[in-house]
Amino acid sequence: MNFKHQVITAGIVAAFLAGASTASAQEADEDSTKGFYIGLSGAVASVQDTTISYYDEGGTFGGTGATDRADFKADLKKSAQFGGTIGYDFGMIRSDIEIAYSRNRISGLAIERVNGAATTLTAADRADVCDYLEVTTCPGSGNSFTFSDGPKVRQLSALGNVWVDLPLGKVVTPYAGGGIGIAGFELDGEGKARFAWQLGAGVHIAVSPTVGITLDYRHREAKGSRITYDAVSGFDIGKIRTNSFGAGLRFTF
Repeated sequence: MNFKHQVITAGIVAAFLAGASTASAQEADEDSTKGFYIGLSGAVASVQDTTISYYDEGGTFGGTGATDRADFKADLKKSAQFGGTIGYDFGMIRSDIEIAYSRNRISGLAIERVNGAATTLTAADRADVCDYLEVTTCPGSGNSFTFSDGPKVRQLSALGNVWVDLPLGKVVTPYAGGGIGIAGFELDGEGKARFAWQLGAGVHIAVSPTVGITLDYRHREAKGSRITYDAVSGFDIGKIRTNSFGAGLRFTF
């Protein structure tokens, strides 16, 4: 073999060894991100306007039938949401169980229908509605009521999620995915657990091989339900749609 061939052969061998070394390093980097992880997060949760329909015995809302029904549109304040996750990172795919808790106060109600018909409330009607809702102050006008001490909608959810990571390097990793599970909610001291789902996206910023900061958005929906006070009264609540923007820490083991 002449000198030229020796140089070419040496170059090929060197390139092969360099490629193998790079591949091994990439595999090592990927392996370093795999494993169990836990996360803690805080967020601002906003519940979209939802419907609440109170029903009671005839005459409660001025009707003449066996049952009266008043349909409201509820406006809720933003609130803090706290959550935790435990999961496993398979590489580009992660799976976890996420627990989240929030409580949003109802800041206003607008009555839309009474016994299925559009209505305009008189001053006496407004006073009756305020008494029925058992609130201390009940300002507003027409069919709208605002509260400083309105009831709170409490939510506690547990969802199983699958996320897809899109690594842009060793530091920044965008991700997207979603999950399904159960969301329990409570209003006026009564509550139920219902099916829920969510979609979300975010970014993970590594500050060390095992610790990262997360910034994310979630949209969660829980099915509505009927809550009964007794044999003749209660309320129906529509779907609860929650949007949250949060930040947290993730620890990989």
